[in-house]
Amino acid sequence: MHNYLFYGKMIEIKNQKGEKTMGNLMTSFNAGVSGLHAAQASLNTTSHNLANAQTTGYVRQQTIVTDSFYQTNLGMHDDMLQVGTGTAIVKTRQIRNEFLDAKYRLQLGRQNFYEQNEKTVYEIEDMMGELHGEEFRTSIADLKAALSTLSENPDSIVNKDQIVSIAQQFVQRAQVLWNELSSYQTSLNDEVSRQVDQVNSLVSQIRDYNKKIQKYEATGQPANDYRDKRNHCLDELATIINFETNESPNGTITIYSEGAYLLDDSNQYYLETAYESETSRLLKPVWASGGEYYVRGELTYSSKTDTDVGSLKGILVSRGSFVAKYTDTPVKPDSEDAKYQLADGTFDQAAYDADYKQFQKDVEVYNDTVGCSVVMTVQSQIDMLVHGIVTKVNDALCPNKELTLADGTTIKVLDEDKSLIGDDKNSTIGTELFARRSMPRYEKTTVTVKAEDGTTSDIEVYKYNEEDPEDTYSLYTIGQLVMNPTVLQDSSTIPTKYSETSGKYGGYANQELAGIADSFNEKLGTLNPNALTTYSALDFYVGICGDLANNGSVWKGIVENQTVTVNGLEEERQNVMGVSTEEELSDLIKFQRCFDASSRYITTISEMLEYIIEKLGG
Repeated sequence: MHNYLFYGKMIEIKNQKGEKTMGNLMTSFNAGVSGLHAAQASLNTTSHNLANAQTTGYVRQQTIVTDSFYQTNLGMHDDMLQVGTGTAIVKTRQIRNEFLDAKYRLQLGRQNFYEQNEKTVYEIEDMMGELHGEEFRTSIADLKAALSTLSENPDSIVNKDQIVSIAQQFVQRAQVLWNELSSYQTSLNDEVSRQVDQVNSLVSQIRDYNKKIQKYEATGQPANDYRDKRNHCLDELATIINFETNESPNGTITIYSEGAYLLDDSNQYYLETAYESETSRLLKPVWASGGEYYVRGELTYSSKTDTDVGSLKGILVSRGSFVAKYTDTPVKPDSEDAKYQLADGTFDQAAYDADYKQFQKDVEVYNDTVGCSVVMTVQSQIDMLVHGIVTKVNDALCPNKELTLADGTTIKVLDEDKSLIGDDKNSTIGTELFARRSMPRYEKTTVTVKAEDGTTSDIEVYKYNEEDPEDTYSLYTIGQLVMNPTVLQDSSTIPTKYSETSGKYGGYANQELAGIADSFNEKLGTLNPNALTTYSALDFYVGICGDLANNGSVWKGIVENQTVTVNGLEEERQNVMGVSTEEELSDLIKFQRCFDASSRYITTISEMLEYIIEKLGG
């Protein structure tokens, strides 16, 4: 016998077949109650959504319900009937699209990569635009004009003093620009350190949210708000580095970035910074546990391989990995160079082909290093310009020649027959206008040479200390460049007269000096080994600025396109996970009606039960 307690009475009721009917009504009553609970839960979720409509990082939630189990009863004709028992609340879930999340974060990181390069271009443009109120190009033009004036009246001490003053100003302005570029390059280290710290901080927060999510969801409680905060951290992390995530069944996620784990369940792997080399002050990201972070190792980037993602990579690429100079830019071999002419006057094709093959290899290295970096490219170009001007002037005042020694080796020495001398009392010879900080242009030494008849003799020469790409101190780079102290002390030592061995001794070299000034109009070279356009010394600086502006325009275009892409993806994401007040208000009405209907249904069942009790249960 089945007894039912209703309104304080124990009731037993049978149908016409003698079967209990009270149970079916109680089942109906419970079904109504389940509907009431489901509607209430949905109303609570809707209310939570509306309250957080403006909360950053909040993701719309939805209460998931399902039909409850079915009860099987025997019908009037002995057929089996399935009677629904109501609804059951499954969970309250977030409305997200993980595919859209991953796509959005990738494109967001790409946007930040190109924004960093664009920013670097504009920063350098500001440096190069004005230096203490005057453009660097003005210094080049002034130097040419001063040389031209000197050629017209080379015996004028005023003109020589002017040359010294303007040449010194040229060196100073070149070094101001160089120092600003180097300082900016170094200052980016602060940003590298900051972003490395930010990566560690965000990953730490994600690790902590992992633990909370795992703890709450293990007890059956939703942890959606913690998931929101974790996803917000992931969005921030995506602006800095490229990464992938994988969620475990327990709700925790792993983060895999640049070939290694940043977060594995609850284990975090930290990043820190180290110097690029023992002599460099530039920083690189490394694993605290040892080993380099992959993102720094390759300056090359491509959207095909997703290596153009994240502001950290953008900083490292735009900054570069070392201080570039003119020797880092390979120069295409010139087929008209005398070194490719054999003794019989024919062209040495084999030697040229060998040099050209090496040039191609050097270009590949350039494109993977200097050519990737905005800062390094400009550093190299500026140094190329200054080196070209300096060597033009110095080589004209102090020409060199190749001398074969008795043992068959060759050295470069001052060509005294073509060299000019100073107007001072000592008739100084071999006096360059621009000097290297740590190495003199010549060393006076005695060498042994062999005459055509086979006899040898010792002669005194001015041996030229050649530039060696492997020895920074031997180069006429901006960092090593100074005014010749001899000229600073006495401007009359500037070579303006013919030497004793020239056959024109005592006269002033007006034409030669004019030739130095005219050489500023000659082609100096291309901006990089991949370019075809050649520039004169006067136009080279304009070419650098133009090349920089073109790169900036390219970066700007990419950033604008990326912004459109990111905004489009964010709109798609918000359409999925964002809270629409109109939609939530519509749901509010819907769930309110469901609540009212369930309440009305319960009232109806209650009235039915009460009627049965009164009529049959007494």
